[in-house]
Order: sequence, then C-alpha cells, then structure tokens
Amino acid sequence: MANLTWIEDGESRQATIVRKGKKAASSYVKSYKIFGTTDDTVLHADINSRITSSLQYWQYPGVTSMQLRAEQYSVTYLGDNAWQLTISYEKNGAEDGTEPLKRARSFDTTGGTQHITQSQSYGDVQGYFYESRYPSSAPNMSGAIGVDGNGVNGVDVVTPQLQWQETYDVPNTYVSSSWIRGVAAVTGTTNNASFRGFQAGEVLFMGCSGSQEWDDQKGRGPWSLSFRFVASKNVTDQRIGDITGVAKKGHEYLWVRYEDAVDSNVLLKKPKAVYVNKVYKESDFSALGIGTT
Repeated sequence: MANLTWIEDGESRQATIVRKGKKAASSYVKSYKIFGTTDDTVLHADINSRITSSLQYWQYPGVTSMQLRAEQYSVTYLGDNAWQLTISYEKNGAEDGTEPLKRARSFDTTGGTQHITQSQSYGDVQGYFYESRYPSSAPNMSGAIGVDGNGVNGVDVVTPQLQWQETYDVPNTYVSSSWIRGVAAVTGTTNNASFRGFQAGEVLFMGCSGSQEWDDQKGRGPWSLSFRFVASKNVTDQRIGDITGVAKKGHEYLWVRYEDAVDSNVLLKKPKAVYVNKVYKESDFSALGIGTT
C-alpha cells in the first residue's frame, strides 16, 4: 500500500445539521490535502481504504443515535504529487431519532344521534319526574316515549359526544409492520385505564391512518399519522322508571325491556328491566405510542 500523507485543511468539518423537518438532510464535510503520488489508482485505493477503516461515519457530538455516513467524495489534482480530497457525509433528517417531529390536535363536539325509548329523569325533594302530562289526569308513562298499543316507539335525539383527532409527523423508523399490527389490534376498543384525562371506558379508539412521501433524492420522508378518538361519559346511579342504581360506561349499550301495565284503565308500557351490554373490548392505549396523559 502506498505511503501517502494526509493533512486535514481549513475547509474541513463544515456541518449543516437539520434538527427537524420533512425531507431535509443533515450534512458534514471533511477536507484533506493528500501528498505522495500522481497515480489515480493508488490514490483512490488509499482513499477508499481509509474511508472504510476510519472515516466511514461521522458521529454527531453527544447524540449516539445520530451518525452521518460518507456518501461520496471528490478529488482534484493540484500538481506536484498533491491532491485535494473532499468527503461528503449525509443522512436524511427524517430518519433521526424516534421522537415525533410535529404534533397537532383537533376536536369536534358535534353530538351523535341515538334512538331512545326512555326520557331522562329529573327530580327534587318531591320525587322523580319524567314527563309533563296534559291533562294532569293522563296516564303516567314513567318516561316511556311514544307509547301506543303495540309498544314503545321512542325518538332519535342528539347525545353529548366528543370526537378528536391527533396528528403526528414521526421519523420513518418509527413505523414498522409490528407497530401497525399493534395499532390495528387496539382499533375498536375502549381505554382500560385513564387516557387524556378520561376515565376507563370513556374513550373509543376509532383507528389510525398514515401516509408517507418518498422521492429518489431524499428517500423516505417522515410518516404522517392521524389517530381518531370518541369520548362518551360514564354514568352511575341512573334512574329509569322505578329502576334505580343503573351504571353504564360511556360506550356500553343500554336498553330497556318493557311490560304491560294498567293506569286508569289504560294499557301502558312500563320499564320492567334495564340491560347494559359491553359491546367493545378494552385495551391498553399506551400501545399506541403517543402517551396517555
């Protein structure tokens, strides 16, 4: 192997560090004067040998996860057995680290529509009430809505509901096939512990959508991920007709079974039993990787 002399010059160690951003690239340059040959073959063999053995990577000071790799080099013959060498290091900024590059949230309190057969109870020291009756001698329906001779018809109403979306730009390395499978498993489940200030059972995860850009110059950019949630409040000690102590988590399904009753010789439908069904499984939302608070 040729015994060439390398001297680092004043143009060396120029750095452009992109902390965050889409498709931006961090770069670093090392510059040397090389002495001792006029032979191209000898020169390039020595350059490639040294890059492979000791100059292949540049480590960002204090950040072990960030390395820039020698992507290319250029040489210029200066005469008198002297050469100018420039080694260019580069790494896509979108690949650095695993922390989100950007966060955004939006919400919508537009209520959902629900078909109910029983009105809300309200009461004071005089007792509980479900309806106003005119005349006052009209049969007491105990809150059943739209009762006729065949059953309880009910009505469609707007119910309180909070929907929100969280959008994150994350490095390419953040999203893997196993991560996607994990998020898919949480879709259509409710939180089994406190999440974003809501009690267990109040938040339903609707799913996540993701997109990524790529080009032949910078490669894979960051992923843009959107997570969608719906919150509905847990209720306890609810009263339906003469039935008390009804408890229902936000996304459980409540329905009422009615029985025939007679009031003032009028055939009525009154609540006989209340059923609360669990229709969604529970999951640990920390598996989404976006925190829980």
